[in-house]
Amino acid sequence: MTSSNKQWLWLALSIVVSLVSWSYMHRILLPWEQYVNVTRGQMKQQLGDLYPRWVGTRELLLNRRNPYGAEVSHEIQIGFYGHAIEQTYDRPASEIVDEQRFVYPLYVVLLLAPTVHLDFAQLQAWAPVVLALLTAASLWLWMVVIRWRPPILLVISLSLFVLATPQIAQGLRLRQFGLLVAFLVALATWCVARQRYVLAGILLAFSTVKPQMVFLLIAWFLLWSVGDFKARWRLVAGFAITMGLLIGAGEILLPGWPVQFVHGLNAYRHYFPTTSPLRLLLGDWAGGGLSILIVVGLFAFAWKNRKASPDSEDFLDTLSFVLIVTTLVLPLLTPYNQVLLLLPSVLLLRNWQTITRAGRLLFTSLVAWPWIISLVLLLRQPAVQSTSRLPLLPSSLILFFPFLICGLMLVRPQYAVD
Repeated sequence: MTSSNKQWLWLALSIVVSLVSWSYMHRILLPWEQYVNVTRGQMKQQLGDLYPRWVGTRELLLNRRNPYGAEVSHEIQIGFYGHAIEQTYDRPASEIVDEQRFVYPLYVVLLLAPTVHLDFAQLQAWAPVVLALLTAASLWLWMVVIRWRPPILLVISLSLFVLATPQIAQGLRLRQFGLLVAFLVALATWCVARQRYVLAGILLAFSTVKPQMVFLLIAWFLLWSVGDFKARWRLVAGFAITMGLLIGAGEILLPGWPVQFVHGLNAYRHYFPTTSPLRLLLGDWAGGGLSILIVVGLFAFAWKNRKASPDSEDFLDTLSFVLIVTTLVLPLLTPYNQVLLLLPSVLLLRNWQTITRAGRLLFTSLVAWPWIISLVLLLRQPAVQSTSRLPLLPSSLILFFPFLICGLMLVRPQYAVD
């Protein structure tokens, strides 16, 4: 088979996979979620993750109301549940309701400000389109950063495959800001690769709208800047000045907002408890202890590579492991956070022939599992008006994906490029 025929075959396969993923979501997963969450009376309607941020932004900018306050929180809750939520956290975890508060840094309103006059239904309809385009752009940016130029048909195929994964599909379904943050990270790294350090710092500052996703990443970039501060100080300056402006703008809009933000985070830990993959698998003590050791080892590795050129394999390796460790040790268990694994994933694909046969088989099996099971469920048509968790079966192995990527990155031959 010629190279051109193979490219068309991959494109055809990616289209089939996308259709399977889309059909499964709309014929099985979404109706099942509607039954479990709405029909059975737990919620009034499913509004996704964008709604609390949008309501908080609208109320602050148009009505000067505190988005962290009880009144705005109750308005958001009425949208989700039809009534305000009043609860204490001394009850069993199964009885505690997600309070759907505005829990982002206040300067997220600067990103959402253009949407406050839109009808939310319009915003809800267009948000997945925008986020899908940003995710595809993220994939392309990472390819440019690692200097991988596959044919355009393969780029389109990979984009379709990525958008059809359960992780990204969940992010699109929920209209998750994490996909925007992942794009900002990819664009900032692209700027670093072109030594546009001020713009990179600005983009990294805006990415802190989800600080848990970028905490280790920003620590690495600041450490890397120290490695050649004479040339890289502009990145630190761009980041620091932009953060000062963002925090200051928040202070103008709502004086004292950082304290209210921290209080909101403290409550969030109680009504929406989350954990990391390591702590889930090993328990809080063992998983927490191992996480500390991994982070210490990561920054020892980062310190060793602090002088690395942005176009070097050392730089790409370090950045990849920072993103992998972020998904493993921080409270980012929700699948859409695995969008951070795009960089190490494309690195592995670039060097596909250098990976062991067992590694390639594991990677292919884990990636193909959701689509194969989705197709089986489409053919069997399980009951969607049921509390059975069978519709979640395609996503059952997602937890292991960061571990697999980490393992393959650790055992791959160094600096091999096709």
